[in-house]
Amino acid sequence: MLQLIKRCPEYAEGYKSYCQEAYDHNIVFFRPSNPKYLVDDWFERTKEWYDQKEKGLVEGQPVSFHYWAVDDGRFIGEFQLRTEFPPKVMQDIGSVGYAVRVSEWNKGYGTQILRRGLEIAKEHGMEKVLLTINEKNAASIHVCEKLGGKLWDTIERDNEAEGHHLVRRYWIML
Repeated sequence: MLQLIKRCPEYAEGYKSYCQEAYDHNIVFFRPSNPKYLVDDWFERTKEWYDQKEKGLVEGQPVSFHYWAVDDGRFIGEFQLRTEFPPKVMQDIGSVGYAVRVSEWNKGYGTQILRRGLEIAKEHGMEKVLLTINEKNAASIHVCEKLGGKLWDTIERDNEAEGHHLVRRYWIML
């Protein structure tokens, strides 16, 4: 059964292989960490930064929570929740981000991760979440709409990974 768990050293290698899969397949939507930086003590080096983000103590970053999706001991993907709505969240990253490793696509994991993530958002007292989805990401659009996402608008964005593109912004009421 799929679970969303806090980052932990037991699944650090699974996270690394997930990142490698994404880079090997040139995934640009919700791009994870570059695997070349995930060496030696990367988990220990980044733990404090993630802990600080949860407390809102990282300058320029909204309060955010990072979960790893695991199923039967396998690393499946990740979920990120941002509980504030500053301009960066509204215009760029949204309050929710999720991804499934390439080798686990088309198995229903995207729906499971987002559904469980919405439960976590509700537990954090949120009444709604914002998803920003590249208009070419048909799978994520499908999952979002399936779980109640209502299209708010479409905006133009530009970033290094995706270049110039259109982003659909969806609200999901909790």
